[in-house]
Amino acid sequence: MADTLSHSRTGWQRFYRHAHWLLLIPLLIDLTYSYVEHLNAMHDGDVVAHIVRRTVTPYVLDDPFGLSALLDGLHYNGPNRFFAHGALFAYMRNMPLFLQHFVDPVYSTYMASAVAKTLMQGGLIILLAYYISRTSRLNAPTFLLAALLVTPFFQTAGYMFQMAVIDYSITYCFFYALPQVLLLFYYLPLHRALFVRPDTALGWGWQVALPVLAVVLALSGPLIPAEGVLISAALLLYTAATQRQQMRAGGQLGTLVRLPAQLLRGPLRGVILQLSFFIICCLYSLYIGTFNSENNHDFTVWEMYEKLWNGIPLEFTSQIGFPVLLAAVLVNLLLLKASAPTPASARLLRIAQWFFLLGIIYIVLLPLGGYRNYRPNIVRRDTLIPITLALMYLYGSSTVYLLRHGPPRFNRLYIPALVAIVALYSFADVSDLRQDNCERDALRTIARSKEAVVHLESDCPVLNWGPITDPNVSGDAARAMYLWRITQEEKPFYH
Repeated sequence: MADTLSHSRTGWQRFYRHAHWLLLIPLLIDLTYSYVEHLNAMHDGDVVAHIVRRTVTPYVLDDPFGLSALLDGLHYNGPNRFFAHGALFAYMRNMPLFLQHFVDPVYSTYMASAVAKTLMQGGLIILLAYYISRTSRLNAPTFLLAALLVTPFFQTAGYMFQMAVIDYSITYCFFYALPQVLLLFYYLPLHRALFVRPDTALGWGWQVALPVLAVVLALSGPLIPAEGVLISAALLLYTAATQRQQMRAGGQLGTLVRLPAQLLRGPLRGVILQLSFFIICCLYSLYIGTFNSENNHDFTVWEMYEKLWNGIPLEFTSQIGFPVLLAAVLVNLLLLKASAPTPASARLLRIAQWFFLLGIIYIVLLPLGGYRNYRPNIVRRDTLIPITLALMYLYGSSTVYLLRHGPPRFNRLYIPALVAIVALYSFADVSDLRQDNCERDALRTIARSKEAVVHLESDCPVLNWGPITDPNVSGDAARAMYLWRITQEEKPFYH
């Protein structure tokens, strides 16, 4: 048995040393296929409003810190989301124009969306792989394995309506996916200082960059303020508990009243200050978010929680993507619990407990974020993105541990199960790439038309959530096409 185990370990080590770079091939194939899927997606109905700056948008773009809401009590759209609005506005106005040096104007708009979505997806895969492998070496075997494990869960088709992190809507990507990329990036040096190299203080560069990033994050997507408070508070509790144990072991622990001062004089002073500042920024964002004009509704708090309670089972039963991921995580945790205890397995189990606790608190807080008629059950794929990413991390980290520490007999059963999970999500995430994008054809029809008001024969939505039967309603779309140089003048249209 010992010889068999030694031979198995040698085989894995040889693979890691000489051929682990082959894991890059399926990663690049999957990311390339995702790009093509993103390229074939139609534009959503909100993007033109952010490009043209309708009457509800200028307040946000002219008031980055929401001072109109804070000082004057002004209610308007998204007072605490300047950087999400600003990023979408700047990118989708300028990137298509840059790409027109290489492709035609109509194609450039879809290419700009596809590039942004693919970069966000690649960024999330890289960041999740770092947190799972705890190494920043992109060619490290564990890093590549971790990236390969989480990649299938990024659904562009298949289970997209249940668990998409990269939405088909470019607007949603800038308000939900992009802030998640920045949030994971924000915690990189803090994670390193707390868990990877606890004796290493934050560098001066991070000390300057993190407060700026904290402000940007707090005033970005709708999910970040709540996430930032929950995660940062949990890390502060962990830091305080760890430092208290070390002080007690060294005989330096004083009274509880003196504990904060002692912590601020300790080696993690920079981490504590950064997390505290981020919490303050997020609390400010949550407050000015109460002035969001989109929050107007007639539902009581109790009715909102009823909607949440009814929406949770619907989210689980609509497709099998999310339940299978959750089940895979729970099975892995049970296997960890049943295996021989090690410091690494104990750490993973503690992290899982914290994640499940924070996840429950996060879901309970969702109704307080307001009601949207396009999200009738409060909980949906967009509001569940933090939960989905957390499950990806738990699945990847526990799987990597089990693969590296499981006996040969275990791996002979476990690896086929992993292949089955990869196959399930990969085959589900297949789009009909031969299907024509009717919106693209309609845009070309409008561009070629000599009429002042263009009549479209098809009922395909064009830069809108549905067909437009009144040409007066197409003003924003006509303005966007002119800004993108698709047309030489603003051309209203109707179906």
